This record gives sequence, structure tokens and C-alpha cells, in this order.
Amino acid sequence: MIEYVPGYYKDFRCIADKCRHTCCAGWEIDVDDDSLGRFSEIDDIMSNIRDGCMVLDKEERCPFLLPSGLCRMIKEYGEKMLCDICREHPRFHNDMGDHIETGLGLTCEEACRLILTHEEKFTLVPPRELPLGIRIMTDRDNPVSKRLSALCPFDEDTDQEVSYFMEMERLDERWTSMLQKVLSVRPSKDERDLYIDSHPVQFEQFAVYLLYRHGERRLFAVRSAYLLADICLSTGEDILEAARMFSTEVEYSDINDEIISSEEIL
Repeated sequence: MIEYVPGYYKDFRCIADKCRHTCCAGWEIDVDDDSLGRFSEIDDIMSNIRDGCMVLDKEERCPFLLPSGLCRMIKEYGEKMLCDICREHPRFHNDMGDHIETGLGLTCEEACRLILTHEEKFTLVPPRELPLGIRIMTDRDNPVSKRLSALCPFDEDTDQEVSYFMEMERLDERWTSMLQKVLSVRPSKDERDLYIDSHPVQFEQFAVYLLYRHGERRLFAVRSAYLLADICLSTGEDILEAARMFSTEVEYSDINDEIISSEEIL
């Protein structure tokens, strides 16, 4: 089966201890059966696993996460000892039946930086024709705000836009505060479009990422791009950090995934 990856995929490298938002804390770490088999004869590892998951400390940090930000399991046993979830993150794989589409998730700050600052148009390796939505979003003859309008009709007001995300599962109170700030500030459409067009690379790549990851769900991509702009305008948050937090809050919940997947594919 052919596996397709974005053109920037090969450039991703974990920045380990330089990461401000380690993926080794704040997440439940499930251990796959094959890894449990490898771990079974190593008491040091097995003593930190219960019910198929790593036992996190009181600060929800992995027991193998050192104060330096590095992984003790890698240092003592080698990278090959890692369980699947640790080895794969932040990658995702979409089984499309006759091929697999692999990518990087924005929840990782380095992947987010790589994707949203990638100057070149989105391509796949090996090359193939891109879906219409992605072709619309990479038409650089038009401003990004016009491309978003062409991607999907959108006439929601601020209350409707924010309500969609408020109804999702939310993990961090800071995210809820961001959404509430949008409701209090209520940036105008002209302000939003101006902000989007002043950050063309970031918003083009953000929308394309969502279309690629979520299978041409154009309304979701447009609604999310508008929310990202509104958050940045309302809170003054850096666009990369706002996008990373969006991904962490919206894309890594089974409940939210069902909501997103229920939308019609255009």
C-alpha cells in the first residue's frame, strides 16, 4: 500500500529538551502489546506501568521524563525500546483504503513551526494530484481570505463560530478563556481578513493541514482558520502558539473527532 507524506515531512526532528511543551507530560501514555512484551523482562520499566499505561507522577509527567527534558528510557535502553505512541508522536496516519496518508500534528510545537512557516506550496511524496480544496487554498493568485471564502460559504456570526468549539471537549482552562475572549472582543470580518492576509503563509498552511488531516472537511477548515485569526486578534497570542493549542484541544479527543467526522465532505 502506498504511503503519502507532505513534502516537509522529512524535515521534522524532535527538539527534545528544547521543547517548551513536552509531549511526555499531560497526556495518558498507552503502552501497546508488542512493547509490553519487550518491557516484560525489565523490572525498571514494568514497575512504572499499570493497566497498560505509564504511571504518571503528581504533575502528570512520564516517569521516564528527566528534569532536563530528556527521556531516561532512550538514554538507558535506546530509542528502539520506546513504545509505539512515543515513537510515532506527533505523526498521524489516515487509512484511505487503497493508500495511507501520513502527516505531522500541530500539537507538537516543532511540527507546528515547521508546517506553518513552510514557504513552499503543499505537495505530497510521492507526487499525486491534490484534492480540490487544497488546490483552492494553494492558489496564490488570490489573497488567503478570498481563498477561504471560495473554499466554503460561511455566514456564521461570532456566537455561532465560538459555540461550535465550546460544545467540544475542552481540556485546558486557558483554551476556554481564549474562546470567551473572542466573544468579548468580537473582531470584525474586515479585521479578521486583514489579519489573515497579513499572515498568508501561516493561514494557507493551517487550512491545508486541516483539509489534509480531516479529509476535505472544508467548513471545519474555514471555521477553524477564522477562529485562529479571531483568537490572535482578541488575545494578542502568537499565531504558532494559538495554532498549537487549537490542535491540542480540538484534534486529540475522541469526542471531538466524532464531531469533526460527522461533517459532510464537500
